[in-house]
Formats: sequence, C-alpha cells, structure tokens
Amino acid sequence: MDEALVFLVAVAIASWLAYALFAWKVGARMNASKPVSIPSTEHSSELTVLIPCRNEAHALPHLLKDLSAQSHPVRIVVIDDASTDHTDLAAQEADVKCIAAVGSGKKAALKTGFEQVQTPWVATVDADVRVGVDWARSLLSSADHQNPACVLGGVVIDANPSTAWNRFQQLEFAVMQAWIAGGVQSNQLAMGSGANSLYATADYPVNALQPEWASGDDAFALLSLREANKPIYWCGLPSARVYTSAAPNWKTLWQQRARWASKTGGQDAETRQTALTIAAVHVVPIALAVGVIAVGRPSDLWILIGYFAAKSLIDWRLLSLACQEFGIPWRTGDALLFQFRYSFLVWGAWWQLLRGGIRWKGRRI
Repeated sequence: MDEALVFLVAVAIASWLAYALFAWKVGARMNASKPVSIPSTEHSSELTVLIPCRNEAHALPHLLKDLSAQSHPVRIVVIDDASTDHTDLAAQEADVKCIAAVGSGKKAALKTGFEQVQTPWVATVDADVRVGVDWARSLLSSADHQNPACVLGGVVIDANPSTAWNRFQQLEFAVMQAWIAGGVQSNQLAMGSGANSLYATADYPVNALQPEWASGDDAFALLSLREANKPIYWCGLPSARVYTSAAPNWKTLWQQRARWASKTGGQDAETRQTALTIAAVHVVPIALAVGVIAVGRPSDLWILIGYFAAKSLIDWRLLSLACQEFGIPWRTGDALLFQFRYSFLVWGAWWQLLRGGIRWKGRRI
C-alpha cells in the first residue's frame, strides 16, 4: 500500500476512535442522569419571558397563544429587532408588550428586554418555537428542585409533515441535544439553546452577551456562568421542551450550522473539541477517496467502504440514544441513510463557514 494511503488510514482510525469516544461519553452521561420530577405544589415564583425577534410576524402569534395558555402564568416582553414585516403589530394584537431594541442583533434585543424584567426568573425563547401548557411550570419546578443559575430545556425539531427531510433534521438535532443534555447534567458542558433557557434574574450575565456579534447569546451567557462557577442544569422533562420547524432546504440548514460553528471559539473546551472531532471524521472519507483514486487500485476501495461501515455503527448508537431520550420512532431506512445525509450537512456547513458570507436574519456575521 502507498505510504500516503497508509498515513490516511492511520488518520481515519484515529478520527474513528475519537468519534467512538464521543459516542461513549454521550451514552455514559445519559445513563447516569436522573430525571427531575415535578413537585405537586404550586409555584409562587414569577417569570418573565423575553422574545427577541426580527421579522417573525407569521410565527409570533402562535407562540404568544401558547404562552397565554400556560398553567403557570408568565409575563411576556417582545423585543422587536428592526423588523420590516410588522412584527410589533402581531404582538400588539395579542395584547403583549412590545418594545424596540436598542442597537442591532439578538443580543442587543435581549439586553434591551432585560431592563424590563422585575421578576426573580427570566426565560429566553425564539419567536418561532411552540411550547406546551406546562412548559413554564416544568422549568420552574426544576429550578425549585436544583436552585441553579440556569435551567436548559430541550429543543425538538417538529417532523410534521413526516417527510424524510424533516425526519433527518429531527434525528440530527436530537443527537446534538442528547450530547448537550448529558454534558450539562454531568457538569462537563456549558452549552444549550437560547430558544429554551431559564435564568435566575440575579445571575443572568447580561453584560457578557457581546452584542457586537449578531448571534450567540446562549454561548456567551452559559460560558460566563460556567466561568463564574454558577450551576447550570438540564431539565429533561418532555413538558419542558419547545418545538420548532425544520429548515426548508439544504442552503438554509448549511447557513444555520455554519453560524453555530462560528460561535465555537466562544464556547467551552469540550464544545470546541467535539466540533473538531465531527469535522475530522467527515473530512476523512474525502481524503481516503482522493488517496484511493491517486493510488489507482480499485481494490483499495474496501478501505473507504470499511470506514463508512465502522462509522455507521457509531451513528446508530447515537441515533438510538437520541430516539430513546426524545421519544422519536426508530426507522431503519432513516438510520441507514443518516450518515450520508449528515456528511453532506457537515461538508456544506464547513464550506459556508470557510467561504464566508454567513448571514443571520439578513445580517452578515
């Protein structure tokens, strides 16, 4: 075998081992975690929900309807980030307070909204999510039980209608959420989603949000709490989850993941290491394919096939954990195609990141 190909095989084995270790950690942490039950007592804690939004006139009314029906009443503040589609009118029609953001971007909007908070707890959600009737009660129950600075809830992609495209996104995002859930519960990870976060108002690191970046409020806030040794907990209750729609196409999904990858430098060490592991394990097949073509021996294709087969074993393990955690039905066809679709996602996201021009809400990042 050519020396260059031998080197690539060695790199492939190393990346596979790193990916296997990642999967093992996810499983070990999930198995060790203990669900938090909801106390039967009523809660006196008051909660303000901040909804920073830009051009969400279509989605916002649905969320406001969900919040108005909560089993634990909440105060709602919508912060309009220079929308051009009358998002403010959607809030006003629902009789919800809407203020204009001072500055530009989501974090500037959050900082503006935080000035209105007079309750002991504050939650941040995205305007395009849906929540169940016990969402606020579940998060507050977990806060009462744990006494944290922050409680993170799950975010689930709604695979309705049940197309292969929507189910793939649901599975991929569920794997990410399973990693986050186990990492937060084991106190090894400071990562979550600003789409579903509860903070003790006194601990909310509003001055650490760095509004000069267009997005990434969750990354900067959680890292600041971790550096201050403030406790962060995960609420695994299904009633504490929020649901959001799948991306409409590959380009939108690539842009989203590239935007998230661009925030990796502002996150904890494990997040950065995991991002590099995922990137490496998906770059290796390209390098192997180039190496096999360069050598010119079709018989060496077994190397590439073997790598995909070995990686699929890890993918199936991660998918199994995610399906179990989030109650997603197992479909063998989706599992078989997952690693190829996921590779395409990773390649596209990194291409978007490397070429620049990442945009969020019409703004360049």
